[in-house]
Amino acid sequence: MIKVEIVTPKGYAFAREVELVNIPTEEGEVGVLENHMYLMSALKPGLVYFDGKKEEGYFVTEGFVDITPKKVTILAEEATPIGEIDPGEIKKKYEEVVKKLAAAKTREEMEAIEKEREILETLLALVIKK
Repeated sequence: MIKVEIVTPKGYAFAREVELVNIPTEEGEVGVLENHMYLMSALKPGLVYFDGKKEEGYFVTEGFVDITPKKVTILAEEATPIGEIDPGEIKKKYEEVVKKLAAAKTREEMEAIEKEREILETLLALVIKK
């Protein structure tokens, strides 16, 4: 068993021991078992899930993951249980962001909105699959 913690600015979102945790990183999805090698990586928006159970996972946004042989610490800006996400609400937010992107005037504004669009697109793909 390996201890997994998901921590956001609001506090602990998840803390439990599991057999396996899958984490979306910039390098790709990483599956972690006990005695994994040391690794630190940037998170990619996506689903963190445990013991192969995607339906019990957490959607995370930006952040970092610190992996040691006995513990995984995920520091994320946001972490939401996938079961608490309303697909209709996400679709509505996505449509609003697409409209904002079309109306953006500066490069900085476009980049910020595009980042939000990518996160919502990833989330939408996950909740429609569940």
